[in-house]
Amino acid sequence: MSEFLKVYPDARQVTLDAVITGWLSAGGLSGSENDSERYDPVPKTAAERYEKLVCHGDLFLRFIPACDWFEVRFDPAWFTSLKLIEEESWNHGAVGGERRLAKRTDLSSLHEPHRVRVERLFAHPALPALLDRQAILFGHSPLDEWSILDGNHRLLALACQHQLAASPIAPFSIFVGISFGPCRWHGDPVVWQERPERTPGEKRYVLKVW
Repeated sequence: MSEFLKVYPDARQVTLDAVITGWLSAGGLSGSENDSERYDPVPKTAAERYEKLVCHGDLFLRFIPACDWFEVRFDPAWFTSLKLIEEESWNHGAVGGERRLAKRTDLSSLHEPHRVRVERLFAHPALPALLDRQAILFGHSPLDEWSILDGNHRLLALACQHQLAASPIAPFSIFVGISFGPCRWHGDPVVWQERPERTPGEKRYVLKVW
């Protein structure tokens, strides 16, 4: 914790529940094909919010290790180092697997569903408000390059806006998870460990995350 706060003294450590609340407020990892769609209300208690994560955020739970979570003011300078999520539909052959946000502002290289959504967000008049405490990054240290766990479309649209506009970006805060554990979405290797069979010939595996 102290290492992160030394690099970002204005940051503050937050609970996993705060991150889950932001994730649910943004619609969850599944997102929405219609960004004006009303999402279900965020549950009122931490237990209910976590239960909703368990029910609807299996990928979030499965591929993210235990983290120290922080809320920090977004710095537009990060556009040059932030990476898109390590997920097949984002790694289009036309860009050779390039994940850096600043290198992906040519939207013609995106798969159509991603491109259409980013273009719609690009036209949003108050895009930073859709990101404030509702997007999530992950890395192994405060000096590491971070990947976007949630907010790919919104942050890529903002990067496009930033590239074209001379005006400054309205300030907003973002969540950052720091952990030495491997994270699938960060591009770290993950290992499926075979478990004992329950019936003859049965193959069982568990993801070795920690």
